[in-house]
Amino acid sequence: MKSFKYLLVLAGMLTYGAFAMAQTQDSTKKEPHKDRKAMKAEEVKKLLDSKAYIFKAQFADPLGGTMTTLNGRFFNLAPDGSGRIYLNYPYDVRIKPDSVISFLPYFGRVTMAAGYGTNTDNGIQFTSTKFGYESKTNKKGSTTIVITPKDARYTNKMILDVSTSGYATLQVISNNKNAISYSGYVDEK
Repeated sequence: MKSFKYLLVLAGMLTYGAFAMAQTQDSTKKEPHKDRKAMKAEEVKKLLDSKAYIFKAQFADPLGGTMTTLNGRFFNLAPDGSGRIYLNYPYDVRIKPDSVISFLPYFGRVTMAAGYGTNTDNGIQFTSTKFGYESKTNKKGSTTIVITPKDARYTNKMILDVSTSGYATLQVISNNKNAISYSGYVDEK
């Protein structure tokens, strides 16, 4: 009977030891992940503070959904119904301390007043050397950047929201087009 009690105590101690080791291993596994996450957040913050980075667009999200007209006919640009248009070309916005260079496609409605001029640009394409740049960090660490080009003919404002991991959304507001958003990430130039 005594040996049975000893076996129970020994089994309990071994179980407790194995549980304690598992807890120790779990906490060590989580630490590098937290460190990588913090390192990535610091890297993204330095990149945004440098004002020399690229927003690489992966998806376009038109304001009116994915329906557009071409020659008077309606076309569904995203047949999966997600409302997102996958961009399989390297579209981007290059932000430098002295310029903003936008090379983005446009999907949506374009309006032009008579006598205003012709819309010769395809998409949202411009180079601006006169622009406003405001950056604000939110409580959770994400950053909102507002760029207001003063010498781009049709683009009024670009709002870039960047997460701590580098993923970003860009909203473009124009004076002759419906607003459009893009999803992607920021990277070094």
